[in-house]
Amino acid sequence: MAQKVASKLKGNMWRLIILAIAGSLIYGLPYFRTYYYDAYLSAYNLTNIQMGSLGSIFGVFGMVSYLFGGVVADFISPKKLISISLILTGVAGFFHLVANSYATLLIIYLVWGFTALFAFWPALVKGIRSLASSDEQGKAYGFMEAGRGVTNAVHLAIALAIINAVSRSTGSSEINAAGLKGGIVFYSVVVIVLGVLVLLFFKDPETSDQSERFNFKQVLTVIRLPQVWILCLILCCTYVMNMSYSYFNPYATSTLGVAMVGGTIVTIMADYIRPFASVGGGILADRLGRPRIMTIGFAIMAAGTFAIALFPAMSVPVFVILCAIIYVGMYCNYGIVFSLMDDGGIPMEVSGTAIGLISTIGYLPEVFCPFLAGVVLDTYSEAGYKYYFLAMGVIMLIGIVGIMIWNRSVKNQKKA
Repeated sequence: MAQKVASKLKGNMWRLIILAIAGSLIYGLPYFRTYYYDAYLSAYNLTNIQMGSLGSIFGVFGMVSYLFGGVVADFISPKKLISISLILTGVAGFFHLVANSYATLLIIYLVWGFTALFAFWPALVKGIRSLASSDEQGKAYGFMEAGRGVTNAVHLAIALAIINAVSRSTGSSEINAAGLKGGIVFYSVVVIVLGVLVLLFFKDPETSDQSERFNFKQVLTVIRLPQVWILCLILCCTYVMNMSYSYFNPYATSTLGVAMVGGTIVTIMADYIRPFASVGGGILADRLGRPRIMTIGFAIMAAGTFAIALFPAMSVPVFVILCAIIYVGMYCNYGIVFSLMDDGGIPMEVSGTAIGLISTIGYLPEVFCPFLAGVVLDTYSEAGYKYYFLAMGVIMLIGIVGIMIWNRSVKNQKKA
């Protein structure tokens, strides 16, 4: 049996690689603004609040997708959904090239919310699940997350090189609007080509699993599980860092005097750390305990953000080291958070519904973090970074409290 399980995952490895690449590249456009924050802000004459609103409108569709997207994925094959999502995301990228107003940008991010979250993410998750047997699920998702990290590192380096080259060709020593458009063209072309390749060559793995059909009884069962609500809190806390670390970029340029390219590198560095932290965190979690590793991850993120907020006169190398440490804790926690479901005894037959509910609430930072950060930065200017980073640190401490509540809940469950 073990040999059969291993052969199924091995036989689908090329499909896993394709999905990992797609799962990375499709988000290059919606999150483009975060990697080139200052340049994007200047090129489109946006305020920090408007910049945050673009992320919030994108995230609103995430709430809908996580709750109902699985229903769509049950009626339309992952191959079709993934392909169509990639192509439409790229088409919207070309419309972005001619966007000349904040209202137009809002519409584009609204479209990306539909294509990259509602239509794409549930299909990707379902596609990954179908590539391996139940005994290989953890490995399949672990490889997928690491693959996304590697792909991110590669495409971000290519995009940065293109953006710098185009900007310099216009006589500018800094990233400008022309350079940003070069990067947008790169991502738009790549995701459209990838979408066509998936449509032509990717085949949906055969599966007879019907457990993911939407069922109101499953929803009621999940709502009654306290572990589900605790996981909502834990995921929400850890995802706050995922949605906020991009502000290290404008902080580096405005407060520490780093050039725009240097600030961008500080943000991109996270994607080079991602595969190592995800895989390493998973291995340590299996050996030392998942709650213990997540507690350490939250503590690292809290200490790092407090240090950056309270010591603004630090040198650039120290700042970079602190960012790297924060990224380790961030991707370590994000990579293993759903593995807590086994510890909490959440039944396998309602796991899909549980993940939908946990994701709907746990990914709320996608909606409120960009907007709140924009309000704080526009209201308090450079001092706003201190206040926002302090708030991030406090939320990481709340994450530790969430883990403590989780441990007590699991302990009481075992006694019952």
